[in-house]
Amino acid sequence: MTDVDGPRLATSEEFPEMMELLDRYFAYERGGMRANLPFAYDPEHSDHHAIIVEDGRIVSHIAAIPQTLSTGIEGETVECWGIGGVATDRRYRGNGYMSQLLEFWLDRMDDRDVPLSDLSGNRQRYAHFGYENAGSEYQHILTERSFDGEPSASTAVVGYDSAEHLETLHRIHEAEPHRVVRDLAGSRTVFGQRDLETFVYGGESRANDPAYVSLSRTSRSRTIEEFGGSEAGLETLLSHLLAILDLNELTARVPPWHPLEPVFARHSRFWTARPHRKFRICDLPTLLEAFAGQLEARWLESGRTERGSIELGIEDESDGSTESVRIAYGPDSVSVEPGTERPDVELERRAMTSLLFGMPDRTADLRTGDPFLETVLPLRFFVWASEHV
Repeated sequence: MTDVDGPRLATSEEFPEMMELLDRYFAYERGGMRANLPFAYDPEHSDHHAIIVEDGRIVSHIAAIPQTLSTGIEGETVECWGIGGVATDRRYRGNGYMSQLLEFWLDRMDDRDVPLSDLSGNRQRYAHFGYENAGSEYQHILTERSFDGEPSASTAVVGYDSAEHLETLHRIHEAEPHRVVRDLAGSRTVFGQRDLETFVYGGESRANDPAYVSLSRTSRSRTIEEFGGSEAGLETLLSHLLAILDLNELTARVPPWHPLEPVFARHSRFWTARPHRKFRICDLPTLLEAFAGQLEARWLESGRTERGSIELGIEDESDGSTESVRIAYGPDSVSVEPGTERPDVELERRAMTSLLFGMPDRTADLRTGDPFLETVLPLRFFVWASEHV
């Protein structure tokens, strides 16, 4: 008889065996996943990892990494658990272990009122669990030939040195309105990833306009996964990288509304807009309360003077109950209030993600039919690729 233990949290003693499973299917080298994603695979946080053990062997794993997203308003954040490391030993596939582990995490999020979960991966694979494309990013493709001007190396660009540059780069990142919130130690971990290489524009003569780009290390087609700082610094960094690296192309993942986006557009061969992440709305009232400041700021910035309210609701597929929240708005304020369970707009979970976060845009008609929704949506967020779980 098969002896199955789990789903359950991994123990610290099981962490090395768990990492062997993940390295076998993702990194193809011992220590690879931990070195490549140190913020996700921290042996001090085995409680972020759920496993199934069969016949004394760890055969399946899913991680849920708690992260805090800044919504763009000072002091306003939203908790989001990132799902990653979805792996089952090929000899044990077909037993439904992935579904069991994911349900394990969704139940824990529900118990803790976590409003949001995100992941990458196949849309169809995770749609059953309520995940849908959310947000947008531009992917700019730069080449030496597309660069506006002659790329040239610069003595003002140096490789990242933690002792010299960490605090400056951390300050730049923390000034980004949409990001994963991290402390100085978190920035040290992110910039220390094995597969991330960071270049810094700086020096004493340029202390007032520093900038940086962090890009993938591997292959001749590399990707800028995080950047920040001054426009002059970014221009110099791009010119420098295209001059010194033997690249087929350089891709940059950029928030569409970022003030430095025009710099990439100026030098791009072409760019595309694509969904940014996949979200699952786990707790609608908590989510909208967390975004209340962004909702109000965008409404007031528009100068619209209508007054009214709209109630949004998600129908629970399991029991048919409704989770709802009412948003009241006027010329001077916006408030998020408890719902009455009689929503004006009631959608299933994935469609609500489309409405609030904008991609795919199958719900555009709902936004254009209401003055508040067409003004404040889609909600803005961004998880830099350097911190994708």
